[in-house]
Amino acid sequence: MTTRKNMNSIEQLHHEPVFSCLSDEEFQRIASHIFLRKYKKGQILFYEGDRRDRVFYLQDGLIRLEKNDPSANFCYIDYVKHNTFFPYGGLFTDESYAYTAYAATNITIYYVPANIFEEVVLGNKQQLLFIYKNLSRVLSYHEIRIRNTITPSASERIVQALAIWMIDLAEENADGSMTIPYPLTIIELAKMSGTTRETAGTVVKSLKEDGFIKYERKKFTFVDVDHFKAYLS
Repeated sequence: MTTRKNMNSIEQLHHEPVFSCLSDEEFQRIASHIFLRKYKKGQILFYEGDRRDRVFYLQDGLIRLEKNDPSANFCYIDYVKHNTFFPYGGLFTDESYAYTAYAATNITIYYVPANIFEEVVLGNKQQLLFIYKNLSRVLSYHEIRIRNTITPSASERIVQALAIWMIDLAEENADGSMTIPYPLTIIELAKMSGTTRETAGTVVKSLKEDGFIKYERKKFTFVDVDHFKAYLS
């Protein structure tokens, strides 16, 4: 379902960092082209290679991104959490999407034509600087992901993948632990770390027994946050 109703929620987007530096006039130009859509879990937003004609702001839920190498022997997997703009990669340059995007849960998402968003942002230096800083953050994140893929130890790759999930998706609890508020399976962890389900399950079981994590109802809680941060340094 696609709609342009609920203008109050659209106006609230002006307070989000990716739009907050825009003037009222600039934001209204974008707002007049914003659409709100709901997807069910498993639905596809776009395929790798599709024309990059929209940019998105995920209001609620989790999105999974996948990209296969030409040989189909390796699958790059990433996730987009709620209250996040994407994709930063390809802004102002690419004609097509670099990966396929799936709804990993039921989601609510805004989208706007990419050409409108880019034209407005290019005219606002502060907002452009915000985009640049986030592109730098994304590049740093991908450097960590690349390092993860070349780690020879399967066990270390699994722990590194969990550390990446923690930093990218988890939210802090009152006791200092961090919980990912979305269900993620052992199979997904295995795919992300390039291992088997059995190996990933064994490592998760060991981490639970050692008190580093909790894994209940497919949700990860990181009890010892510093233990996982050490794998990203």
